[in-house]
Amino acid sequence: MTEPIIVPTDFSEHSARALSWARRMSALLDAPIHCIYVMSEASVYSGMEFIPAAYPSMEEIREGAEQELVKFIAEHDLGAKATGEVLTGSPFVEIIRYARTNNAAMIIMSTHGYGGLKHVLLGSTTEAVVRKATCPVLSVPARDGEFEMP
Repeated sequence: MTEPIIVPTDFSEHSARALSWARRMSALLDAPIHCIYVMSEASVYSGMEFIPAAYPSMEEIREGAEQELVKFIAEHDLGAKATGEVLTGSPFVEIIRYARTNNAAMIIMSTHGYGGLKHVLLGSTTEAVVRKATCPVLSVPARDGEFEMP
């Protein structure tokens, strides 16, 4: 089996920016594309007693994410060898674990371009993957445009 190219997504426009690079690398390496979506663990929400009782179960969220992933792969013409998988856990940990388990050729993912306080509060999944992954990581910028020098 050929080593896959891993493309994490959160279904945003930003994450879709990585797809043109994934298609090119897939053709160049004759490698399948594995799109993955990582759901946060249920424990993240369990202490929030102020949330109304009528919210979807983790199974309903997973089913919705699986449907969205199938649609995402089809809409972005990722080829017959493209597959998708929904994982649960910390996004950067699960991306790295999936890449290692599947002996990935590389990970291709976009940034969200957060800066300032938003970056400090939300962190950067891409940054953590770049630092911790054992395979090459191609980080695709969230925006077009020129870098402004300070």
